[in-house]
Amino acid sequence: MNLESIQEFLINNIEYSWMIIMFFAFAESFLITGIFISSAILFSICIFLYNMEALSIFGIVPIAILGAHIGDISSFFLGKTLGPQILSTKVLTKRAKTIKRAQKFLDKFGPYTVLFGRFVPAIRALTPFLLGISDVKAVRFYIADVIACLLWGIALGFLVIGIGSIFG
Repeated sequence: MNLESIQEFLINNIEYSWMIIMFFAFAESFLITGIFISSAILFSICIFLYNMEALSIFGIVPIAILGAHIGDISSFFLGKTLGPQILSTKVLTKRAKTIKRAQKFLDKFGPYTVLFGRFVPAIRALTPFLLGISDVKAVRFYIADVIACLLWGIALGFLVIGIGSIFG
């Protein structure tokens, strides 16, 4: 599926635009899909919908925040439940030294890495999962993630308006 086919779908099915935003915000944040789905797709869809006047920025941003937050929480709990089993696989036991270093960093800085990870697309989907494996408590992660997603959503809104006005 490419961006043009998504745009064509949205033109013909504008009532699903909020679902598409939520899906891609979730997908680029969730560990399993975030590896393959770029945040540039979400960004392009948001600009497209904004320029089409299908959704206002006050509709786009909260939906994107919610989708991103659900993706982060899902990755965090995936790390809490499956992380230890995944870390004990043959492939990752060979990289135990690197993983220990990363976990030590995450244990030290805890939820503060959520904010950093939310703004760096290359590690966005991985950070909540790794925090789930570490000793970070769910409540601390949740609070940090809500703050990070809100800030990220505000930044997304400003970028959509700014770049949308250039291409609109």
